[in-house]
Amino acid sequence: MLMERRAFLVGALTSSLVACSKGGATGEEIGPLLAPAALATRVEEIRSGKVVVLYVGPDALFGRGHVPGAKNIGEAGTEAGRKAISAALAQAPADSEVVLYCGCCPVANCPNVRPASAVLRALGRTNARVLDLPTRFTTDWAEKGYPVEKS
Repeated sequence: MLMERRAFLVGALTSSLVACSKGGATGEEIGPLLAPAALATRVEEIRSGKVVVLYVGPDALFGRGHVPGAKNIGEAGTEAGRKAISAALAQAPADSEVVLYCGCCPVANCPNVRPASAVLRALGRTNARVLDLPTRFTTDWAEKGYPVEKS
């Protein structure tokens, strides 16, 4: 059982990394960026719903650690992920700030933040930003000592 789980995780992470290497070629905009330090100070606003944080990356990485209060949408590079973003936003107040992030790879190459950002623009959400993770979540958030929630 443990070996099967490890094989699954290795496969999931490998496919995510392959997708990341192709992510910059989509031509879609990332959207306005938000510094990790700025979001780290707003955990209470996330928990209260004033700020909605949507994780749009691989499920395996979300479980290992994520921004406290973030909602796991799944990979936004898929049709199911894009529909999940729309559904999550339908439940959020229109005036709430939205922050997207993946963190599997550098945000500039991420195959998930671009389609997620495109969904937000299509829905007319102008109060949305992308968490600026120039390397990955572990390096740019967790290792800097910002709060991490595990599930």
